[in-house]
Amino acid sequence: MPAAPPAVRLSTKTVLFIAFAFAIMADPVSSVAYTIEASLRALHGHLALLMATQIIVLGIILLVDVNYWQLVGRFPMGGGSAEGTARAWTSCSPSPSQWRPR
Repeated sequence: MPAAPPAVRLSTKTVLFIAFAFAIMADPVSSVAYTIEASLRALHGHLALLMATQIIVLGIILLVDVNYWQLVGRFPMGGGSAEGTARAWTSCSPSPSQWRPR
C-alpha cells in the first residue's frame, strides 16, 4: 500500500502573512462599501448624481497623480517638500548659500 502524501504544513510566518493580508484588505473594502452606501443615502438614491460625483473625485485624483509625477520628474533625487518648494519658488532667485543677511 503506497504511503499517503505528507500533510502540507504552513509555517507560522506564512499563516501570519495571510492573516495580515486579509486584515489589511478588509479595511479598504469596508470603507468603499460604506462610502457608496452613504453617498447614495445623501443623494436620495440618485445614481446619476453618484456617478457624476465619482467622476469628479476621480478627476481630482488624476490631477493629484499628474502633479505628483511632474514633481518627481523635476526632482528625481528627492529633497523633501520644503526643499522642492524652495527650489520651485526661487528658481530665478539666488540659492540659499548666496543669501546675505541684511
